[in-house]
Amino acid sequence: MKKTICLLTLITVTSYCPGQDTPKAAPKPRAIQWRESYPKALEEAARVTRPILADFEADWCGWCKKLDRETFGNAEVIKLVETFFVPVRIDTDHQPKISAQFAVKGLPTILLLSAEGKELKRLSGFRPAEKFLTELRQAIKSAATLDELRKAAEKNPGDLDSVRAWARATFASGNPAAAEKILSGALQRKPMEPTLLLELADIKRSGGKTTEARELYKQIIALGDTRGGSSFQQAHLPLARLHLGGKQYKAALETLSAYISRVKSGKGLPEAYFLRSYVHSVEDRDTEALKDLRKVLELDPDGEYGTRADYIIDLVKQE
Repeated sequence: MKKTICLLTLITVTSYCPGQDTPKAAPKPRAIQWRESYPKALEEAARVTRPILADFEADWCGWCKKLDRETFGNAEVIKLVETFFVPVRIDTDHQPKISAQFAVKGLPTILLLSAEGKELKRLSGFRPAEKFLTELRQAIKSAATLDELRKAAEKNPGDLDSVRAWARATFASGNPAAAEKILSGALQRKPMEPTLLLELADIKRSGGKTTEARELYKQIIALGDTRGGSSFQQAHLPLARLHLGGKQYKAALETLSAYISRVKSGKGLPEAYFLRSYVHSVEDRDTEALKDLRKVLELDPDGEYGTRADYIIDLVKQE
């Protein structure tokens, strides 16, 4: 039983992208009107209220030259960049401080920055014109949305929904540090606000800061049903997953059992029973594990967890 359930656990696979051979072709003249000074580009961006497109390159970078020739030389790309951005080119050899400021390690790297110099999106490596155009158009839309969310939150910092929406959009734009800063600032104004704690915990967990996330989830649960509100229940499952990831099975069991005892319906309940069945199996409590799997099948007969539970139960019957 234990072996069967463990084998059915999801496995996360990371992907590897092999390196590229450096092309040898020489660059063609630049068509985009690149600014050569980042400080002056910042001043211009603030004046014309446009985001910055910063191209980090070096003379020795063959892929930078290919990007310049094939992508930045494309007529549609030129038009889009010149219309919506203040373009600046940064030579990493001659301007190492700026490169270090934005943690640029590989070339080419393209950063889309707000008019204040905050990173909105990072594009690493060569991309052909069509792919770049798609990404750039999406970034333009996202940047506009992010700016609107920022203005709404700054106009009314007491509107927690606006603050959380701004933080989520900032995180989605590829800037988790800024998102955490937004939420931390809001928590200074309203300490121990469960919705803000939950948002911050989720962002830290997504960013790999599992220890910090775990403590935040615990803080929310410690508030109890009354003070914690809906965040109290929502904190249980991610906390249980973190416990499982750290092989803290006793803590995971306590968290899952507490959740199951309080929640009588909802989409999280089948997952809770499924995860608890795994803990029971690891702890050699096969009867309890099978009981939880049958509960999953009862709650979610046609769903993701119900399908898994059904399959595992069938395997157990065949053993």
